[in-house]
Amino acid sequence: MSNFNNTGEVKEISILDMMNGAIGERTAYELTRIMKNCRDFNTEAKKARTLTIKLSIVPTENRDSVAVRAEVSSKLIPVKPIDGALLLGGTDAEPIVMEYTPQVPGQQSFDPSVDTEPKVVKLA
Repeated sequence: MSNFNNTGEVKEISILDMMNGAIGERTAYELTRIMKNCRDFNTEAKKARTLTIKLSIVPTENRDSVAVRAEVSSKLIPVKPIDGALLLGGTDAEPIVMEYTPQVPGQQSFDPSVDTEPKVVKLA
């Protein structure tokens, strides 16, 4: 890869193109993670996600070159916990766990979308 363009002038590249494009690749990867987190309905919508690109630059003793370390990271919003309730029944030897429903067992509902019977959770 030449550092000169067709007219003999030195090419200028973006910071993201440094290190043979590795910084740009990592940045794109972290940005994709952020966008997926933004689209997740189980996260807070109005909280900020952050993308951090940290460059550490250390010159050599005679100052003719520098060592560069690039760190690319993101801070995402955690997924909200899922809250619910379970009904416990059965015996000590054979417990039964059922999903909680607001419907009183045995009572008829005028709303056909409401489950009238609680679902039993399979235990090992």
